[in-house]
Amino acid sequence: MDKNRYLAIAIMLGIVFLAACGSETVSNTNGSKDSIETTIIGGRTGGAWSVFAEGIAESIRRENDEAIVTVEPGSIVENPPAVGTAVVPYGLSYAMTSYAAYSGEEPYTEAYTNLRAVSVIIPSNYYQFIVTADTPYESIAEIARQQAPIRLAVDQQGSAGEMITRAILQEYGVTYEDIRSWGGSIDYLSGSKTFEMMADHRMDATGDAVSAPSGDIIEASTTIKLKMLALDQETIQAVSKELGMESGTIKAGTYSFIEEDIDTISTPAILITHKDVPEDEVYQMTKSIYENVEYLGNVHEEFKNLTEDKMMDVGNVPLHPGAEKFFREKGLLE
Repeated sequence: MDKNRYLAIAIMLGIVFLAACGSETVSNTNGSKDSIETTIIGGRTGGAWSVFAEGIAESIRRENDEAIVTVEPGSIVENPPAVGTAVVPYGLSYAMTSYAAYSGEEPYTEAYTNLRAVSVIIPSNYYQFIVTADTPYESIAEIARQQAPIRLAVDQQGSAGEMITRAILQEYGVTYEDIRSWGGSIDYLSGSKTFEMMADHRMDATGDAVSAPSGDIIEASTTIKLKMLALDQETIQAVSKELGMESGTIKAGTYSFIEEDIDTISTPAILITHKDVPEDEVYQMTKSIYENVEYLGNVHEEFKNLTEDKMMDVGNVPLHPGAEKFFREKGLLE
């Protein structure tokens, strides 16, 4: 059985698990637009995405009397199918991952066309290609040109970071098998394990889409000398078009080892819902986030990048009519 099938099975098992512990219907609104009972799936317990989900949930509670909003664990890849099949009403994911689910692209084997977007919650998650400072390459193009035997760590197969890494390499005509044939290696590892292996000189490079600054990278840079490789504009444009991403810049000083701006690509984290969730409820959800942008900035550092005028930049997944109505009323959509 290949890894794509393993991933598909994992996604379906995740949906089954969420169905067992989640809500029974798409919406638990009790009939009043000011009284909401619903569920949001975020990330693993204790992780940043669980904090993001709880921040959104508390925003809703603050603006809606007697609202009951439950936050449950989830994952970036599994959340879109769970929401798209009405297992739970709301979830968090990347815009690019949500659109892949909506359109039935990798890593998904079917299209979840009932998905709708509500709002951006974290505007930019930047692709960051990190290498140890003594790695004798200054660009991915140079790695490809010299057929370098790099030991490369990528995230879980089918994750946003892994798909971006693969797409970038393909722009240079390089596959994972090519890297292995050059004497290098490809490992599917988490950030913490990757940097542990870098510290032991068992890994040369890693690529992932994460916040900037990323806690894992900051922590690693205290014990490992690192550098970040920029993407060229041609690659940025091609991969952005292929994966539904945007160009982005990681500013000099974001990390202690970055002295110049780094050109890269990014994708926002968004709140998604099912098309059948009532318009009034989604309107109130959207309004709650809008009214609590300042509060959210106190919940997590990443929320400080969220502004009212960025909320509707959800990528290619269609907006839910309730969210669209709110944004139009605020003059944020024509």
